[in-house]
Amino acid sequence: MAPQTETPRIPEIADETDVMREQLEYLIEHAAEADECDCSECRRYLRVRAILLEIFGEPQQAKVQEMAPQLVKAA
Repeated sequence: MAPQTETPRIPEIADETDVMREQLEYLIEHAAEADECDCSECRRYLRVRAILLEIFGEPQQAKVQEMAPQLVKAA
């Protein structure tokens, strides 16, 4: 009688969002524990943080005359 072999199990493809969230949590925990020790993981955390917070940066200065038509439309 031939020995029974199990069929290899192929893991499901991970959801990208879950993987990114897990990586972000890992980087946050590492940076908090290491107090930004300047290792490759801390530098990676700082790059990711800068990208994610980029939207909250200071708006570029514009002349009031250039902004006035846009402000009127918004009102």
